[in-house]
Amino acid sequence: MTISLRHTAAAIAAILALAAASCRTSEANYRAAYEKAVAVRDDATPLDSTVYGKMRREMQRSVLVAGTDTVPVRVLHVSPTPAADGTPGTIRAPYGIVAGQFKQLFNARSLCARLHETGYTEASVVNTAEPYYYVVASWQPDAAAAAAALHELERAAPVAMREPLPYVLQPARR
Repeated sequence: MTISLRHTAAAIAAILALAAASCRTSEANYRAAYEKAVAVRDDATPLDSTVYGKMRREMQRSVLVAGTDTVPVRVLHVSPTPAADGTPGTIRAPYGIVAGQFKQLFNARSLCARLHETGYTEASVVNTAEPYYYVVASWQPDAAAAAAALHELERAAPVAMREPLPYVLQPARR
């Protein structure tokens, strides 16, 4: 039995056509990928059991009473983060007014730079051990000044802030 070159070429072309047709994307393929992604998302570890959830659980939440005013305060172990130019960061007072919180240092530094541009020249970044980065718009020496600075930041709104921001951060003593 002799197979001609024409028959061989036709058989190879048919095999290639079938292979190409099976590789095409289809609605069924997209649906299967979408359902797999949803299942992975739904089975994902809840935030409370992650490192960031641990940090949130350890953060002590309370209120700061300044005269007749009460403002939210959070007590957390933080350390200064060096500025983008390499200068060492500092925690300048017992109360910081937090305008942003990020998982990425780049994002925290970007917000800090925008605050500098809008007149908050002492804005800085502090971080936790996890790390989680907090952008502090200003540091205040006492409860009354912290409450006033918090309300001024809310009123001025130099940057977009979502709940729970802004709030007062009181660095915990180790």
